Formats: sequence, structure tokens, C-alpha cells
Amino acid sequence: MMRPHNINLLLVIILCAGIVQGCKLGGENRNEAGNQGSGNSATESKQETGKKTRRLDGYTLRGLTFSYYLVPSGLSRDELLKTAGEIHRDEPDAQLILVDDESGVQDYITYVKAVSQGDAEAKLPKEWADKHIVANLQKLMSGKWMLYEGYGYKEIGEVK
Repeated sequence: MMRPHNINLLLVIILCAGIVQGCKLGGENRNEAGNQGSGNSATESKQETGKKTRRLDGYTLRGLTFSYYLVPSGLSRDELLKTAGEIHRDEPDAQLILVDDESGVQDYITYVKAVSQGDAEAKLPKEWADKHIVANLQKLMSGKWMLYEGYGYKEIGEVK
């Protein structure tokens, strides 16, 4: 039996795949191996706390681009919206996953890719994800970009 968080993630993946098919987006291989987070990208920006936001990794899956960014921990809702907006301006087509610890990013990416390929036995690094995925930015069917808490669907606000 699938746990609720696995069902939620599966629903996200199915929704994303449906959006791609419905919109007939191309470029499935676009940026698949590029921009692996050198730390010198244009999206690296100073935060008010003096810490930097840094691109960690990214990939394209089923026509959707996903980018993972390290952000300072403890950001307020307004700071998260501002930070996501700055990154979104540099990567306007990417779904963003904002984390405050990079140690579990590769395990999480491995999990997401496995689930997207139908591997129901893939193990979510739940403890890390619950603690360190700060927010995620998703494009809605309406074309709006919404920032959510953690890896779920509790709205923080719209990013323009």
C-alpha cells in the first residue's frame, strides 16, 4: 500500500505529464545534461542574510525542466517568494525545488526519476525531504507559477 506522501508525489508526476502532453511541449532532451550547478551561474545571488543561493542540479524529464537550489535556512514566506522570484527570472521555464541542505539532493533526484519511470518500490528519502525541502515552484495549468511549502501543495504565494 502506498503511503500518502508517495501518492501525492505520484499525483504531481501524473499532473506534470498530463500538462506536457496537453500543451504538446517539445524539447525533451533540452538542457538534459547542461547547467549542473557550477556555483558561478547568473542565478547565484546575495540574500539579505549574506548567504548565497546556489544552483545544485537540474534535469529535464518528460519535457519539464526541474532545477534544485540551495537557499539559506529559516527564510520567511516573503523571503522565499522573493528568492523564488529571482531564480524564476533567470530560469523562467523551470520547476524549482528549494532546499536548505544539499546532502540529500541526489538521493531525492534518484527517487523522483525512479517514480516517474513507474518504480513504485522507490524509497523517498522522507526524513531529509521533510526537513530540508523548503519550497517548490510549479507552473499551473492556468500559466501561473505557484510557490508551495516543502514538497507539497500548501500555498505560499504566486511568483510572477
